[in-house]
Amino acid sequence: MKDKLIIVDLDDTLISTHFRQYRCIWDYVTRQGMSFIDYDAYLGLRRANRFSNTALLESLGVDLDWGEFRSYYLSNIESEKYLALDTLIVNKELLAETIHKGYTLFLLSLRSHHENSRKQLLDLGIAEFFTRIYFEQHHHHTNPKLTRLQHLKEAYQIEAFCGDSVSDQEAAELLNINFVQVKSSLYMQDDFKKAIICNDINQYLASIP
Repeated sequence: MKDKLIIVDLDDTLISTHFRQYRCIWDYVTRQGMSFIDYDAYLGLRRANRFSNTALLESLGVDLDWGEFRSYYLSNIESEKYLALDTLIVNKELLAETIHKGYTLFLLSLRSHHENSRKQLLDLGIAEFFTRIYFEQHHHHTNPKLTRLQHLKEAYQIEAFCGDSVSDQEAAELLNINFVQVKSSLYMQDDFKKAIICNDINQYLASIP
């Protein structure tokens, strides 16, 4: 009999990256001698308009060398300095209870700097709950989680894949995997079709029989 498996996304599902992203941008913009909006205004604009960080800056008329900015952002956003700004969304007691109920937990995340990411999970005290941790590289033309999910589906009885993004939902739908949409993203996403809708990952974990 296959293990009952729940797969969970990391960023803005288990942890909040909102302030990390803001602070990385704030540091870059202010080093260019310009001012930047406060954190509450940043959150409001990103959520209401579904802006990427670049689109938000463009909407504010911030004049940057965009190639240099993107290079800085990608090189620094997963540094230990900025990862330390992330905060837990998930309740660790609920992770423990889910395992006690007989489920296996895997983590599936888009991250480029794997060593820093694993250290972050240890520092936050959640690495121990996941039997396997997968970090996939970002790709612009393909869904980077799709192949991994396909392989896992062949080996396990996947009860659900939990995430906050459109690409997560699309991968689950293509593979006919139950998707749990958590509403803890930086974007104000519409409710996805064929998804279990939860305010956050804790609401879902508490509901598992």
